[in-house]
Amino acid sequence: MKTRLAAILALASCIFASCGPDDYYNYDRPDWNHGGKPDQNKPIVLEKNNNWKITYAGRFTEPDGQGGTKEVDRIEVKSTDKEFYFVDVITESALQDNYNGSEADYFKATIDNLNKQIADGNWKASEMVSQGNSTVDYDRLRAGSWRAYAIGIDANRKITGSYARLDFTVKEEVPTDEFNRWIGTWKIGGKDLRGNRVSYTIYISSSESNYAYWLRGWDGAKDPDGNDYEFEVEFDRVTGQIVFNSLYFETVRLDDGNDYEVCLNGNIKYNDEYLYINEDICIAEGTLVEGGEGRTARVTGCGVNVNFDNGTTFETSFTSMQMMYVPVDANGKTYNFNSDVPQFPLDMEWISASTKSAGAPDPLFRRRKEASSGAGIFPQEYFPVRKSRQSRADSSLPHILLSC
Repeated sequence: MKTRLAAILALASCIFASCGPDDYYNYDRPDWNHGGKPDQNKPIVLEKNNNWKITYAGRFTEPDGQGGTKEVDRIEVKSTDKEFYFVDVITESALQDNYNGSEADYFKATIDNLNKQIADGNWKASEMVSQGNSTVDYDRLRAGSWRAYAIGIDANRKITGSYARLDFTVKEEVPTDEFNRWIGTWKIGGKDLRGNRVSYTIYISSSESNYAYWLRGWDGAKDPDGNDYEFEVEFDRVTGQIVFNSLYFETVRLDDGNDYEVCLNGNIKYNDEYLYINEDICIAEGTLVEGGEGRTARVTGCGVNVNFDNGTTFETSFTSMQMMYVPVDANGKTYNFNSDVPQFPLDMEWISASTKSAGAPDPLFRRRKEASSGAGIFPQEYFPVRKSRQSRADSSLPHILLSC
């Protein structure tokens, strides 16, 4: 069984969650040509393959490899021929927005990315491509209209034009009481590095029941037009926690004439310096506090391993998180939206059920920061599931945090 992490990338519509040799295939097919390259100039003539039947089997709970469980959505393909194919999923809106609805363009981009990942040594052809019947599990898909494809390729990894398609819908679930408890207006705060109390108001509303929320007001950060930055935080239905991940919002040009990426990043302390980790990573978790008066919660930093070029690893936890301007130029300076940043743990106090949400923001603000592989940006349709509680950042050098 294959397990994949669905995401719509700039050049492809999925990346894979775990591709270890013991996951599903642990051999190389003798008839597979690992050196083939697609013909970039040959037009693609599409033809449906009636020997392939795709089924959406539904949602299941599986071990996550970390001692816990995760939810997966399962795609099954029944094949009565011996042709090779590659299984992928994409939302209908992403197909339209990214490929103008062209299946041929989408197939080409997907297989081009498949070949690139194989050429770069990230994936093995024998693990990514199917022949005969197959089952592929995707980390929990977002609610909405989806398409699943079996894309035919030959032994040289060229598109044959043969394909099968299934249109299916993932329905939004009925929200649980545990999910609804996080919705509302909260006062959040803690002590900054000077020991002073810092607090501000945030608003949490539902993005998708039992899966994710919209959060507004963090750090009091506003975009160049004066609007609050709004982003998604994940709901962990197993633990009832909310999970904060690092985020990329947009690239802006400031008054100094330089370009900066607007990001939500986590900070660590290393050798008496405070540094930030600009990686796609889990930063913090919020836990509801049981008992006492009113509804309260506490936010704590996730663990992180920082790997250095000299082979050493620094194990620590995030001390805080904040909005910041990260320079596109590697030699540029990093600027903070707010220098008075409360340190973990943070205390949250529920104020009211009002969320004051302006509704779903522009898709720009739903994107996650670029993946470390440089494959692309996660779009609005997908919010990846956290892999484990011990986050891992691979960074040759952490970045100096400036309080400007």
